[in-house]
Amino acid sequence: MIISKVQRETKPAKAVASKASAPGKTTMQAPRAPQDMIRMQAYQIFASRGYEHGHDVQDWLSAERQIQVRAH
Repeated sequence: MIISKVQRETKPAKAVASKASAPGKTTMQAPRAPQDMIRMQAYQIFASRGYEHGHDVQDWLSAERQIQVRAH
């Protein structure tokens, strides 16, 4: 099975234990950078198309444009 770059790099934020929280508690990580936001948006585009492979570059570029529009 071939995994596209978008699928391979786009995973939901993992819950991680916060150093400030009590042991056993977890928190969600927020996107760290615009690239993370683009990655998450590209995955949403991929999912909305029914997980059809072969459009990873197109999805990434489309996600970049969408994130840039939101920022302005």
